[in-house]
Amino acid sequence: MSSPKPATSYTSSSLNDPVMLRANEECMAEFKPKTIPEFFHECCEKYKNLPALTFPTKNVDNVHAEEDIWETVSFEDYESNVEQVALALLYLGVQPRTSVGIIAMNCPEWFYIQLAATRINAVSAGIYTTNSAETVFHILETSDATVVVVDDSYQMAKVSSIRSSLPQVRAVVQLNGPFGFDEKAQKDGYYRWCDLMAMKFSTTLREELQMREQEVAPNDCALLIFTSGTVGMPKGVMLSHDNILYCAQAISRSLPGIMPGQETFVSYLPLNHVAGQVFDIFMGLVNGANVNFADRNALKGTLGKTLAKVRPTVFIGVPRVFEKMHEKLMQVNAESSRVVRCLTYKARMTMLQYHLDKIVGNPTSSMKHWLASRITNRIKLAMGLDRSKVTIIGGAPVSEELKLFFLSLDIPLTDVYGLSESSGGLVFSLKKPNLLTVGQPIKGVEVKIQEPNEKGEGEILIRCRSNFMGYLKEPEKTKETITEDGYVMTGDSGYLDEEGNVYVSGRIKELIITAGGENMPPAYIENLIKKELPCISNAVAIGDHRKYVTALLTFKTEIDADTGYPTDTLLPETLDWLASLDLHYTKLSEMLHIEWPENFNDFNPNSVEIQLDDKIQKALEAGIKSSNQHAISKAQQVQYFAVLPHDFSIATGELGPTLKIRRNIVHSKYAKIIDEMYNN
Repeated sequence: MSSPKPATSYTSSSLNDPVMLRANEECMAEFKPKTIPEFFHECCEKYKNLPALTFPTKNVDNVHAEEDIWETVSFEDYESNVEQVALALLYLGVQPRTSVGIIAMNCPEWFYIQLAATRINAVSAGIYTTNSAETVFHILETSDATVVVVDDSYQMAKVSSIRSSLPQVRAVVQLNGPFGFDEKAQKDGYYRWCDLMAMKFSTTLREELQMREQEVAPNDCALLIFTSGTVGMPKGVMLSHDNILYCAQAISRSLPGIMPGQETFVSYLPLNHVAGQVFDIFMGLVNGANVNFADRNALKGTLGKTLAKVRPTVFIGVPRVFEKMHEKLMQVNAESSRVVRCLTYKARMTMLQYHLDKIVGNPTSSMKHWLASRITNRIKLAMGLDRSKVTIIGGAPVSEELKLFFLSLDIPLTDVYGLSESSGGLVFSLKKPNLLTVGQPIKGVEVKIQEPNEKGEGEILIRCRSNFMGYLKEPEKTKETITEDGYVMTGDSGYLDEEGNVYVSGRIKELIITAGGENMPPAYIENLIKKELPCISNAVAIGDHRKYVTALLTFKTEIDADTGYPTDTLLPETLDWLASLDLHYTKLSEMLHIEWPENFNDFNPNSVEIQLDDKIQKALEAGIKSSNQHAISKAQQVQYFAVLPHDFSIATGELGPTLKIRRNIVHSKYAKIIDEMYNN
């Protein structure tokens, strides 16, 4: 068993510097420090004859077949495949303490590459397939990537376009065809995955693999999770071998009814996200689970088909996934006969009352529950959730209505709360369904509230063994995030009740978290818009709790120096922009075809009907489209926008004393306009 390397600090911002482990003797005894390669080998030995990975492949004998063929890899073959990939990475020139970049959809190859990287004393850095070339460059450069593995020709083109600026990248490997190159391209560092998997490697390379593996320690960095901040490019969250393994084991031990060697998971959440990492890869190992891969269109609508086939025993999803399930069930219900609708409604309401009575401690009727379950069980079977012992929801705020709906189907949604910097979720609502709290910390996790106000609310802080090492190459941001006594500052506002339940009120730093679970900095999106549209004074990105991102826009006009109110007079930048469209308005009211308010105190912006000339509408759309090309990912692209009837000012309330946008005021004041962008 490997021992931790000598270290003098609990934090690090370098791939070369190990850290001290944050654990007492009891925790160390319960979860002994190990490297991922050690742990992986133990799991593969323990479960070697069991199915480890199951994935769909095309039926080569019948290319017109609607159903894919599902292939399964045993734990024994899993280990063999990882060794082949580790040798291939050595062959390609991956150096110790550098990274392997992965830009791919969920697939067994991602698992192989990541685990292989840890065997050769390297790390992996996952990248969203929707990330722009600019963001991909930032991640590959920051992580010192020496090899990049891409999904297909589209991702290959993206990496090829920036490779000349990444001299440290020695090779780019493409997983799936069609390939725009052949074996001759290997001299230029371009490889096909299938060719590498067919290679026979020398004894010398195998000896090097053994030497590399002996260099790995539990307190070394094993994984980089690039997560968005409030501004700028993603930061690299450094997670050690011990961070990840502790988190996966501690969660597994906390979940009720888990039986090692008998669990079935579905992998569909992006693997560059900490949730996919912990639940799919590492909890899969801990529990000897059979991880089934959904197809690449899972989040576009095919997940339900996979769930119905696989019937997982543990399932995790972001709120938008469960919202889609709800929408589908409502559609099916609407198409059913009146009798079926009535019976289903009665069963759901009976089941909901049963669970609500349990929550408050009222007596429950077993007979009514049994009768209702005759119907709800059929619904769960159709959804593929009839075997799910624990159905977990997290990654974004969850509405009370969504929880109630799934309770009525006898599917209590278990909240999970955590962040990349804590190696994932460490707070779960496991004891009983709760509509408000995200639950209690699992064993070994400490949560406290920093500087609570009179209501006990403040910033949520977390301290545990799985707290991250630091931000890669950003020591100052690391110091800002980890307190001197070892707590991670989550950036979330919340409070604790007398029973230790954690309540999350919202983000402190205005970070948008969409219903799909993606974090995004609004200022970055807004600045992109203003860069493309110099006529825009203020752009406010909207998307928290929402399905997609929208924006509110104001045109640049003069501000009355005496009253502080915005005037109707357009500023030169707006006039110039209009002139480029061969338009010559001088007043905002003329441009928007509205009446200018005489008194802002009595003015209701939500009741104003704005009409834009076709030229203006198309020019704004072009500007938004251009700004979207520089977005960090597709999820951060603005889908709809609305023009407001006047510019922001301190006098009208949208700006604070330092001219910062008061987002809560904007959201409240323009609520109707915002809602229309989502309801239409």
